[in-house]
Amino acid sequence: MDYELPDVKGFTVYSKSGCPNCLKTKALLKDKKFEFNIVDCDEYIIENKEGFLLFIKEISQKEVNQFPIIFYEGIYLGGYKETKEYIDKLLSFVENFTF
Repeated sequence: MDYELPDVKGFTVYSKSGCPNCLKTKALLKDKKFEFNIVDCDEYIIENKEGFLLFIKEISQKEVNQFPIIFYEGIYLGGYKETKEYIDKLLSFVENFTF
């Protein structure tokens, strides 16, 4: 099975059905008007969970076992908490930066 790689532009959210933090992440990104791509992982998990987790480990360089799995411009961020912290810092920097 071929797995979808993270986008090199914007956020990529690997998500699964029924995941509360996946829903929170999507709402956060939409609210803050960030570009993002959702990768629905239900089929990946059903067909080959071990293969999918190995794929994520290879591209993230981390042992990941919970959703959402979030990348920004192809770089692994973490889950909801890490992504919210990253966005807060990014927006704080932009707001405090003067031209």
